[in-house]
Amino acid sequence: MRRGAGVLLQTQPPSATRQGASAIITTMHRSLLLAILLCGCPGPGVGVPLDTQAPDTHDSQPGDSGIETIPDAWEPPVYDPSDLPQGVPHINLVLDAAALARLDADPFHAADERGVFIDDDGVSHEVDISYRGAYALLNVMSYYDLRNWKIKFDGDDRYQDRREWNFNYEPHFQQKLAYDLLRFAGVAVPGAQHVVLELNGEHQGVYLQYEDPDNSHWLYDQLGDDQGDLYKAAYDLPYETQFFGDLTVLGQADQDYLLHYNKKTNLGDAAEDYAVLRAFIDELNTVSDADFPAWLEASVDVERLRSYLVVSNFMANWDSYPQRPKNYWLYQDLRSQRMVYVPWDLDATFGPNTDGTYNQMGTGVSVLYNLREQEYAPPHAEEGWDRPLVRRMMALEDQHQAYIERYRELSGSILSEDYLLGRLAALEAMVEPQASVTDRQRLQSYGSQIRSFIQRRCATVEAELAGM
Repeated sequence: MRRGAGVLLQTQPPSATRQGASAIITTMHRSLLLAILLCGCPGPGVGVPLDTQAPDTHDSQPGDSGIETIPDAWEPPVYDPSDLPQGVPHINLVLDAAALARLDADPFHAADERGVFIDDDGVSHEVDISYRGAYALLNVMSYYDLRNWKIKFDGDDRYQDRREWNFNYEPHFQQKLAYDLLRFAGVAVPGAQHVVLELNGEHQGVYLQYEDPDNSHWLYDQLGDDQGDLYKAAYDLPYETQFFGDLTVLGQADQDYLLHYNKKTNLGDAAEDYAVLRAFIDELNTVSDADFPAWLEASVDVERLRSYLVVSNFMANWDSYPQRPKNYWLYQDLRSQRMVYVPWDLDATFGPNTDGTYNQMGTGVSVLYNLREQEYAPPHAEEGWDRPLVRRMMALEDQHQAYIERYRELSGSILSEDYLLGRLAALEAMVEPQASVTDRQRLQSYGSQIRSFIQRRCATVEAELAGM
């Protein structure tokens, strides 16, 4: 193990190794569906934003198992902001009626079912299939009679070199644009692409396909290391006790951190060994103010975190850290010996209108919103008010200035109005011709909302930065 500038980083060994739905929905509290509508999630009509408020609950098993030989030569990936996806693939999921009935009977907890994934080239892959998400899954089941999917490929039959993939019904570009911007800013995030999805040969709609960080190949490609501990923050399911990951000290035992953080790698006999995370959180909260700047630089991938905070603020990402303590991963990068923040579930972005409960940001908030003090009122008491990582970081004058300079830099490139409107138009031109009439209408309606957001947000940011 290593203690660098006060942070403990312990090396772990690699892992050794539609009818039923109606009954479920009718028993769910209508108050929750009302809350979903109030927070900006889609109703039956066209143009109401989709929202993902809860983590995926079907990926508790590691995305990759077994020791693999990976080349030693690694270079950080470089992405071109002008690049666009290679078309809109068509995929087909094949799942028998009995398997679908079992999934529908318990959408949030049902075990994986064996099925077939047929890719755009017509190649069939035997896969494990389940539903994914919580509130977003409830939403698409309730209003569209659709499903969001988690697909797990066999280790010797990866799809685009990844084992785990997510497919969300998203006839909009919020999450796609969010992942693109973060990736172009140098943040480690999943790659995302729209596809047209069928189920047993029947058209379902325009879905966003995005890879899962719980993939050893993704970790190595992004960070040059796949041997560290990976944790997913928060557990937030309808009608169940909520557990959030605010990075405060929760206790001295591993059990105190279970559910608040879900360990995804280095499992086996160490499945409930949270020593790495506990040490990181303990020192984050207890290292002295005098020692904190050195600890921060030695223990956190600050450049990636800073870029995330800038882009997240710009696109009004109210459903994740530091607004809400959820929808992110932490990875113990053994190459750099630092913790890396990985954003997740970013469809609750680019919303121009606040709702007073969940989306409290909109287009008018400061570029420093919720970074130095808690301005966002947590919708649930369990979310707490403390955000020690970002508050301690942004209390440092050099980090504050570096954040402002990074904001200025990105505002002149990928966060500029011209770039954003151009990219949105290019994505629309690619996806809309492949969409059904209904999805095309939704894409156009959401597109109008995103354009409104971009124009108003750019004006707000430009004015504030000019006065600093």
